[in-house]
Amino acid sequence: MNQEFRQCLETKKIIPFARGKNLVKKELSVARSDLSDAKAGYENERYKWSTIQAYYAMFHAARALIYSQGYREKSHYCLAVALRPYL
Repeated sequence: MNQEFRQCLETKKIIPFARGKNLVKKELSVARSDLSDAKAGYENERYKWSTIQAYYAMFHAARALIYSQGYREKSHYCLAVALRPYL
């Protein structure tokens, strides 16, 4: 466990979340839906909305990954910290 992740745990910006494993499929479903909306927005030249939807697709996919590991984020920064070992 790296120091940044440890700090996120200490400041409770990442918390243990036993229920997370049961929510992985839901988060991935939301990510797929957001990605589909992003593609549709892009095709309709709604670039601002498409960018927002693409961001949320990535957010929910990332959340599914940390849920699968038994954690939940309380900070977008700490969510990024939790993803580093997978990059």
